[in-house]
Amino acid sequence: MQNTLQVAFGKVKITPEEYTPLQGYDVTTNIANPAQDILDDLYAKILILDDGVERSVIVSVDCCLANEVPFLAVKPFTDNVGYNFISSTFPEGTKASWGEAADVAADKVTVHASHTHTAPAYIGQKYTSRIAAEIKEMSSRLRPAVVKVASGESVVSVNRRPNLRHNDELAIDRSLLVVLFETEQGESLGALVNCAVHPTLVSNTSARISAEFVGLAMSELEERFGDGFVSMFIQGFSGDVGPINQFWAETTDTYPKVKEMSRHFCENILNLLPNVRVIEGVPIRSVHRQVSLPTKERYYQPSIEANMHALMIGDVLLFATSLESFSGYAEQIRRNSPARFTLVSGVSNGYAGYLPTVEAIRDGLGGYEIETTPYSEEACEIFGSEASRLINELYQS
Repeated sequence: MQNTLQVAFGKVKITPEEYTPLQGYDVTTNIANPAQDILDDLYAKILILDDGVERSVIVSVDCCLANEVPFLAVKPFTDNVGYNFISSTFPEGTKASWGEAADVAADKVTVHASHTHTAPAYIGQKYTSRIAAEIKEMSSRLRPAVVKVASGESVVSVNRRPNLRHNDELAIDRSLLVVLFETEQGESLGALVNCAVHPTLVSNTSARISAEFVGLAMSELEERFGDGFVSMFIQGFSGDVGPINQFWAETTDTYPKVKEMSRHFCENILNLLPNVRVIEGVPIRSVHRQVSLPTKERYYQPSIEANMHALMIGDVLLFATSLESFSGYAEQIRRNSPARFTLVSGVSNGYAGYLPTVEAIRDGLGGYEIETTPYSEEACEIFGSEASRLINELYQS
Protein backbone atom coordinates (compact mmCIF):
# COMPACT_ATOMS: atom_id res chain seq x y z
CA MET A 1 0.00 0.00 0.00
CA GLN A 2 1.25 3.43 -0.94
CA ASN A 3 2.19 5.49 2.15
CA THR A 4 2.80 8.82 0.46
CA LEU A 5 0.44 11.30 -1.06
CA GLN A 6 0.32 11.70 -4.82
CA VAL A 7 -1.22 14.77 -6.43
CA ALA A 8 -1.86 16.38 -9.78
CA PHE A 9 -2.95 19.94 -10.51
CA GLY A 10 -4.81 21.17 -13.57
CA LYS A 11 -6.20 24.42 -14.96
CA VAL A 12 -8.86 25.03 -17.64
CA LYS A 13 -9.89 28.37 -19.11
CA ILE A 14 -13.68 28.78 -19.07
CA THR A 15 -14.02 32.42 -20.16
CA PRO A 16 -17.38 32.58 -21.99
CA GLU A 17 -17.34 32.78 -25.75
CA GLU A 18 -20.95 33.91 -26.15
CA TYR A 19 -23.36 36.45 -24.66
CA THR A 20 -24.05 35.38 -21.09
CA PRO A 21 -26.18 36.50 -18.13
CA LEU A 22 -24.05 36.93 -15.01
CA GLN A 23 -24.91 35.52 -11.58
CA GLY A 24 -24.71 37.61 -8.41
CA TYR A 25 -26.93 40.58 -9.20
CA ASP A 26 -29.89 40.89 -11.56
CA VAL A 27 -29.36 38.28 -14.29
CA THR A 28 -31.92 39.99 -16.53
CA THR A 29 -29.86 43.17 -16.81
CA ASN A 30 -26.30 41.98 -16.16
CA ILE A 31 -25.60 40.37 -19.52
CA ALA A 32 -22.04 40.35 -20.80
CA ASN A 33 -20.89 40.54 -24.41
CA PRO A 34 -17.54 38.70 -24.65
CA ALA A 35 -16.46 40.93 -27.51
CA GLN A 36 -16.24 43.92 -25.16
CA ASP A 37 -16.97 42.90 -21.56
CA ILE A 38 -14.12 40.55 -20.60
CA LEU A 39 -11.91 42.19 -17.97
CA ASP A 40 -9.88 39.05 -17.26
CA ASP A 41 -10.15 35.31 -17.85
CA LEU A 42 -12.08 32.78 -15.79
CA TYR A 43 -10.64 29.40 -14.85
CA ALA A 44 -11.46 26.09 -13.26
CA LYS A 45 -8.59 24.83 -11.10
CA ILE A 46 -8.35 21.13 -10.23
CA LEU A 47 -6.49 19.06 -7.64
CA ILE A 48 -6.48 15.25 -7.56
CA LEU A 49 -5.30 13.65 -4.30
CA ASP A 50 -4.47 9.93 -4.08
CA ASP A 51 -2.99 7.93 -1.19
CA GLY A 52 -3.18 4.51 -2.86
CA VAL A 53 -6.41 3.65 -1.06
CA GLU A 54 -8.68 6.61 -1.75
CA ARG A 55 -8.77 9.32 -4.36
CA SER A 56 -10.49 12.69 -4.08
CA VAL A 57 -10.92 15.58 -6.49
CA ILE A 58 -11.18 19.28 -5.60
CA VAL A 59 -12.46 21.67 -8.28
CA SER A 60 -12.39 25.44 -7.71
CA VAL A 61 -14.28 27.44 -10.32
CA ASP A 62 -14.37 31.19 -11.02
CA CYS A 63 -18.14 31.40 -10.70
CA CYS A 64 -20.72 32.68 -8.24
CA LEU A 65 -22.35 29.41 -7.16
CA ALA A 66 -21.84 25.67 -7.59
CA ASN A 67 -25.35 24.28 -7.94
CA GLU A 68 -26.71 21.77 -10.43
CA VAL A 69 -30.38 22.44 -9.56
CA PRO A 70 -32.17 25.81 -9.25
CA PHE A 71 -32.86 27.46 -5.90
CA LEU A 72 -35.55 29.88 -4.73
CA ALA A 73 -34.26 32.60 -2.38
CA VAL A 74 -36.61 34.77 -0.38
CA LYS A 75 -37.18 38.15 -2.02
CA PRO A 76 -35.99 40.67 0.59
CA PHE A 77 -37.47 43.95 1.87
CA THR A 78 -41.07 43.32 0.90
CA ASP A 79 -44.20 42.59 2.91
CA ASN A 80 -45.44 40.28 0.19
CA VAL A 81 -44.21 36.71 -0.08
CA GLY A 82 -41.92 36.41 -3.08
CA TYR A 83 -38.88 34.55 -4.31
CA ASN A 84 -35.84 35.17 -6.46
CA PHE A 85 -35.11 32.35 -8.90
CA ILE A 86 -31.47 31.26 -8.93
CA SER A 87 -30.68 29.08 -11.93
CA SER A 88 -28.38 26.08 -11.87
CA THR A 89 -24.73 26.93 -12.51
CA PHE A 90 -23.79 23.58 -14.06
CA PRO A 91 -25.82 20.97 -15.96
CA GLU A 92 -27.25 18.29 -13.70
CA GLY A 93 -24.80 15.40 -13.45
CA THR A 94 -21.70 17.59 -13.86
CA LYS A 95 -20.06 16.53 -10.61
CA ALA A 96 -20.75 12.89 -11.40
CA SER A 97 -19.11 13.31 -14.82
CA TRP A 98 -16.03 14.85 -13.20
CA GLY A 99 -15.91 11.91 -10.81
CA GLU A 100 -16.16 9.48 -13.68
CA ALA A 101 -13.25 11.23 -15.40
CA ALA A 102 -11.13 10.68 -12.26
CA ASP A 103 -12.46 7.12 -11.79
CA VAL A 104 -14.15 7.96 -8.49
CA ALA A 105 -17.75 8.28 -7.27
CA ALA A 106 -19.41 11.70 -7.39
CA ASP A 107 -19.18 12.02 -3.60
CA LYS A 108 -15.39 12.00 -3.87
CA VAL A 109 -15.55 15.25 -5.86
CA THR A 110 -16.00 18.59 -4.11
CA VAL A 111 -16.80 21.68 -6.18
CA HIS A 112 -16.05 25.16 -4.83
CA ALA A 113 -17.26 28.46 -6.29
CA SER A 114 -14.96 31.46 -5.86
CA HIS A 115 -18.24 33.44 -5.50
CA THR A 116 -17.26 36.14 -7.98
CA HIS A 117 -20.40 38.03 -9.01
CA THR A 118 -19.08 38.68 -12.52
CA ALA A 119 -19.16 35.20 -14.06
CA PRO A 120 -21.78 33.33 -16.09
CA ALA A 121 -24.97 32.32 -14.30
CA TYR A 122 -24.81 29.09 -16.31
CA ILE A 123 -21.68 27.22 -17.34
CA GLY A 124 -22.78 24.70 -19.94
CA GLN A 125 -21.48 21.35 -21.09
CA LYS A 126 -19.24 23.04 -23.63
CA TYR A 127 -17.08 24.14 -20.69
CA THR A 128 -17.74 21.40 -18.13
CA SER A 129 -16.63 18.78 -20.67
CA ARG A 130 -13.30 20.60 -21.03
CA ILE A 131 -12.86 20.29 -17.27
CA ALA A 132 -13.73 16.58 -17.44
CA ALA A 133 -11.16 16.04 -20.18
CA GLU A 134 -8.47 17.75 -18.07
CA ILE A 135 -9.36 15.65 -15.01
CA LYS A 136 -9.08 12.46 -17.05
CA GLU A 137 -5.67 13.46 -18.39
CA MET A 138 -4.44 14.52 -14.93
CA SER A 139 -4.61 10.95 -13.62
CA SER A 140 -1.48 10.19 -15.62
CA ARG A 141 0.36 13.13 -14.02
CA LEU A 142 0.08 12.08 -10.36
CA ARG A 143 3.34 12.46 -8.50
CA PRO A 144 4.48 12.16 -4.87
CA ALA A 145 4.00 15.34 -2.89
CA VAL A 146 4.90 16.94 0.42
CA VAL A 147 2.24 19.08 2.14
CA LYS A 148 2.98 22.33 3.96
CA VAL A 149 0.67 24.78 5.71
CA ALA A 150 0.88 28.46 6.61
CA SER A 151 -1.78 30.32 8.58
CA GLY A 152 -2.54 33.92 9.44
CA GLU A 153 -5.22 36.57 8.99
CA SER A 154 -6.83 37.97 5.87
CA VAL A 155 -6.27 41.71 5.41
CA VAL A 156 -8.98 42.03 2.73
CA SER A 157 -11.99 40.90 4.79
CA VAL A 158 -14.44 42.86 6.96
CA ASN A 159 -17.99 42.46 8.25
CA ARG A 160 -20.48 43.85 5.71
CA ARG A 161 -23.68 43.90 7.76
CA PRO A 162 -26.23 45.37 7.83
CA ASN A 163 -25.88 47.40 4.61
CA LEU A 164 -23.57 45.23 2.47
CA ARG A 165 -20.69 47.60 3.14
CA HIS A 166 -17.57 47.90 5.29
CA ASN A 167 -18.40 47.77 9.02
CA ASP A 168 -15.59 47.58 11.60
CA GLU A 169 -18.01 47.43 14.51
CA LEU A 170 -18.98 43.79 13.95
CA ALA A 171 -16.53 40.92 14.20
CA ILE A 172 -15.85 38.20 11.64
CA ASP A 173 -13.51 35.25 11.29
CA ARG A 174 -10.46 36.47 9.33
CA SER A 175 -8.59 33.15 9.19
CA LEU A 176 -6.36 32.74 6.14
CA LEU A 177 -4.82 29.34 5.44
CA VAL A 178 -2.51 28.30 2.64
CA VAL A 179 -1.96 24.60 1.93
CA LEU A 180 1.12 24.24 -0.27
CA PHE A 181 2.00 21.10 -2.25
CA GLU A 182 5.60 20.42 -3.32
CA THR A 183 7.49 17.56 -4.89
CA GLU A 184 9.85 15.58 -2.67
CA GLN A 185 12.64 17.59 -4.32
CA GLY A 186 11.09 20.90 -3.22
CA GLU A 187 9.45 21.97 -6.51
CA SER A 188 6.22 23.89 -5.87
CA LEU A 189 3.20 22.32 -7.57
CA GLY A 190 0.19 24.24 -6.34
CA ALA A 191 -1.77 25.56 -3.39
CA LEU A 192 -5.16 25.87 -1.75
CA VAL A 193 -5.89 29.36 -0.41
CA ASN A 194 -8.80 29.62 2.02
CA CYS A 195 -10.43 32.68 3.56
CA ALA A 196 -13.85 34.34 3.63
CA VAL A 197 -14.62 37.45 1.57
CA HIS A 198 -17.27 38.43 -0.97
CA PRO A 199 -15.62 39.27 -4.34
CA THR A 200 -17.98 42.14 -5.21
CA LEU A 201 -15.75 45.05 -6.20
CA VAL A 202 -16.53 45.24 -9.93
CA SER A 203 -19.11 47.96 -10.60
CA ASN A 204 -19.93 50.79 -12.99
CA THR A 205 -20.85 48.52 -14.68
CA SER A 206 -21.14 45.10 -13.04
CA ALA A 207 -22.17 43.55 -16.37
CA ARG A 208 -18.60 42.49 -17.14
CA ILE A 209 -16.67 39.24 -16.84
CA SER A 210 -13.99 38.99 -14.16
CA ALA A 211 -12.51 36.49 -11.71
CA GLU A 212 -12.49 39.48 -9.32
CA PHE A 213 -9.67 40.25 -6.92
CA VAL A 214 -9.57 36.70 -5.50
CA GLY A 215 -9.09 35.20 -8.95
CA LEU A 216 -6.55 37.82 -9.99
CA ALA A 217 -4.58 37.19 -6.79
CA MET A 218 -4.44 33.47 -7.63
CA SER A 219 -3.15 34.32 -11.10
CA GLU A 220 -0.48 36.58 -9.62
CA LEU A 221 0.63 33.81 -7.27
CA GLU A 222 0.91 31.48 -10.24
CA GLU A 223 3.09 34.00 -12.05
CA ARG A 224 5.30 34.44 -8.97
CA PHE A 225 5.87 30.68 -8.59
CA GLY A 226 5.95 29.90 -12.33
CA ASP A 227 6.55 26.44 -13.87
CA GLY A 228 2.91 25.38 -14.05
CA PHE A 229 2.06 26.23 -10.43
CA VAL A 230 -1.73 26.25 -9.84
CA SER A 231 -3.31 28.30 -7.05
CA MET A 232 -6.89 27.47 -6.06
CA PHE A 233 -9.10 29.84 -4.07
CA ILE A 234 -11.42 28.11 -1.59
CA GLN A 235 -14.14 30.53 -0.52
CA GLY A 236 -14.82 30.49 3.22
CA PHE A 237 -17.97 31.17 5.24
CA SER A 238 -18.56 34.57 3.67
CA GLY A 239 -22.27 35.20 4.26
CA ASP A 240 -21.56 38.32 6.32
CA VAL A 241 -18.05 39.08 5.02
CA GLY A 242 -17.22 41.70 2.40
CA PRO A 243 -14.06 43.30 1.04
CA ILE A 244 -12.48 46.12 3.01
CA ASN A 245 -13.37 49.68 2.04
CA GLN A 246 -16.40 48.79 -0.03
CA PHE A 247 -18.97 51.53 0.54
CA TRP A 248 -20.64 51.52 -2.92
CA ALA A 249 -19.91 55.24 -3.23
CA GLU A 250 -17.79 55.10 -6.39
CA THR A 251 -19.06 56.91 -9.46
CA THR A 252 -16.37 55.61 -11.83
CA ASP A 253 -15.14 52.22 -12.94
CA THR A 254 -13.90 50.20 -9.94
CA TYR A 255 -11.76 47.71 -11.88
CA PRO A 256 -8.53 49.54 -10.94
CA LYS A 257 -9.58 48.99 -7.32
CA VAL A 258 -10.07 45.28 -8.09
CA LYS A 259 -6.52 45.01 -9.40
CA GLU A 260 -5.14 46.92 -6.41
CA MET A 261 -7.00 44.63 -4.01
CA SER A 262 -5.69 41.56 -5.82
CA ARG A 263 -2.10 42.72 -5.31
CA HIS A 264 -2.88 43.43 -1.67
CA PHE A 265 -4.32 39.94 -1.23
CA CYS A 266 -1.42 38.29 -3.05
CA GLU A 267 1.10 39.99 -0.76
CA ASN A 268 -1.02 38.97 2.23
CA ILE A 269 -0.63 35.33 1.16
CA LEU A 270 3.08 35.57 0.33
CA ASN A 271 3.80 37.13 3.72
CA LEU A 272 2.58 33.94 5.39
CA LEU A 273 4.87 31.59 3.49
CA PRO A 274 8.10 32.14 5.48
CA ASN A 275 6.28 30.45 8.38
CA VAL A 276 5.14 27.43 6.35
CA ARG A 277 5.49 24.08 8.13
CA VAL A 278 5.55 20.50 6.85
CA ILE A 279 2.55 18.38 7.85
CA GLU A 280 1.27 14.87 7.19
CA GLY A 281 -0.50 14.51 3.84
CA VAL A 282 -2.16 11.11 4.27
CA PRO A 283 -4.59 9.49 4.64
CA ILE A 284 -7.13 10.80 2.14
CA ARG A 285 -10.63 10.19 3.39
CA SER A 286 -14.02 11.85 2.91
CA VAL A 287 -17.64 11.66 4.02
CA HIS A 288 -20.73 13.56 3.00
CA ARG A 289 -24.41 13.89 3.81
CA GLN A 290 -27.48 15.98 3.17
CA VAL A 291 -28.98 17.74 6.18
CA SER A 292 -32.60 18.84 6.40
CA LEU A 293 -32.83 22.39 7.79
CA PRO A 294 -36.19 23.91 8.85
CA THR A 295 -37.34 27.07 7.12
CA LYS A 296 -39.22 30.09 8.41
CA GLU A 297 -42.95 30.43 7.86
CA ARG A 298 -42.48 32.77 4.93
CA TYR A 299 -40.78 30.07 2.86
CA TYR A 300 -42.77 27.88 0.47
CA GLN A 301 -41.55 24.53 1.84
CA PRO A 302 -40.93 23.38 5.44
CA SER A 303 -37.28 22.43 5.02
CA ILE A 304 -34.32 22.53 2.64
CA GLU A 305 -31.70 19.85 2.06
CA ALA A 306 -28.21 21.33 2.46
CA ASN A 307 -25.03 19.50 1.48
CA MET A 308 -22.09 18.89 3.83
CA HIS A 309 -18.77 17.35 2.84
CA ALA A 310 -15.70 16.67 4.98
CA LEU A 311 -12.35 15.80 3.40
CA MET A 312 -9.28 14.71 5.35
CA ILE A 313 -5.86 15.38 3.76
CA GLY A 314 -3.62 14.03 6.51
CA ASP A 315 -3.41 16.82 9.10
CA VAL A 316 -5.82 19.04 7.12
CA LEU A 317 -9.60 19.00 7.19
CA LEU A 318 -11.62 20.71 4.46
CA PHE A 319 -15.24 21.12 5.56
CA ALA A 320 -17.57 22.31 2.81
CA THR A 321 -21.25 23.17 2.67
CA SER A 322 -23.72 24.39 0.05
CA LEU A 323 -24.89 27.07 2.48
CA GLU A 324 -23.79 30.70 2.32
CA SER A 325 -22.89 30.45 6.01
CA PHE A 326 -22.03 33.36 8.27
CA SER A 327 -18.42 33.44 9.41
CA GLY A 328 -19.38 32.84 13.04
CA TYR A 329 -19.77 29.14 12.25
CA ALA A 330 -16.12 28.84 11.23
CA GLU A 331 -14.75 29.02 14.77
CA GLN A 332 -17.37 26.56 15.97
CA ILE A 333 -16.32 24.02 13.35
CA ARG A 334 -12.62 24.50 14.03
CA ARG A 335 -13.22 24.10 17.76
CA ASN A 336 -14.85 20.71 17.15
CA SER A 337 -12.30 19.56 14.58
CA PRO A 338 -9.56 17.06 15.51
CA ALA A 339 -7.42 18.28 12.59
CA ARG A 340 -4.30 20.39 13.08
CA PHE A 341 -5.61 22.72 10.38
CA THR A 342 -9.24 23.17 9.36
CA LEU A 343 -10.44 24.91 6.20
CA VAL A 344 -14.11 25.82 5.88
CA SER A 345 -15.84 26.45 2.57
CA GLY A 346 -19.29 27.80 1.74
CA VAL A 347 -21.25 27.96 -1.54
CA SER A 348 -19.79 24.58 -2.52
CA ASN A 349 -21.35 21.38 -3.88
CA GLY A 350 -24.63 23.14 -4.58
CA TYR A 351 -26.40 26.20 -3.23
CA ALA A 352 -28.85 26.33 -0.32
CA GLY A 353 -29.06 30.03 0.61
CA TYR A 354 -27.83 32.23 3.47
CA LEU A 355 -27.51 30.74 6.95
CA PRO A 356 -27.05 33.49 9.56
CA THR A 357 -25.98 32.72 13.12
CA VAL A 358 -28.49 32.89 15.97
CA GLU A 359 -26.68 36.01 17.21
CA ALA A 360 -27.15 37.74 13.85
CA ILE A 361 -30.82 36.83 13.70
CA ARG A 362 -31.38 38.26 17.18
CA ASP A 363 -29.20 41.39 17.09
CA GLY A 364 -31.90 43.54 15.51
CA LEU A 365 -29.66 44.92 12.74
CA GLY A 366 -31.48 43.05 10.00
CA GLY A 367 -30.03 43.57 6.54
CA TYR A 368 -30.08 41.78 3.20
CA GLU A 369 -28.79 38.45 4.50
CA ILE A 370 -31.34 38.25 7.32
CA GLU A 371 -34.15 39.23 4.95
CA THR A 372 -33.25 36.75 2.23
CA THR A 373 -32.45 33.67 4.32
CA PRO A 374 -35.12 30.98 4.10
CA TYR A 375 -34.11 29.44 7.45
CA SER A 376 -35.69 29.53 10.88
CA GLU A 377 -33.58 30.05 13.98
CA GLU A 378 -33.78 26.31 14.73
CA ALA A 379 -31.72 25.61 11.60
CA CYS A 380 -28.66 27.27 13.15
CA GLU A 381 -28.26 24.74 15.96
CA ILE A 382 -29.02 21.82 13.64
CA PHE A 383 -26.31 22.94 11.22
CA GLY A 384 -23.70 23.18 13.97
CA SER A 385 -24.53 19.82 15.50
CA GLU A 386 -24.72 18.04 12.13
CA ALA A 387 -21.38 19.52 11.07
CA SER A 388 -19.79 18.18 14.26
CA ARG A 389 -21.40 14.79 13.73
CA LEU A 390 -20.10 14.57 10.16
CA ILE A 391 -16.56 15.48 11.22
CA ASN A 392 -16.67 12.90 14.02
CA GLU A 393 -17.83 10.29 11.52
CA LEU A 394 -14.87 11.11 9.28
CA TYR A 395 -12.33 10.69 12.06
CA GLN A 396 -13.92 7.55 13.47
CA SER A 397 -14.14 5.74 10.13
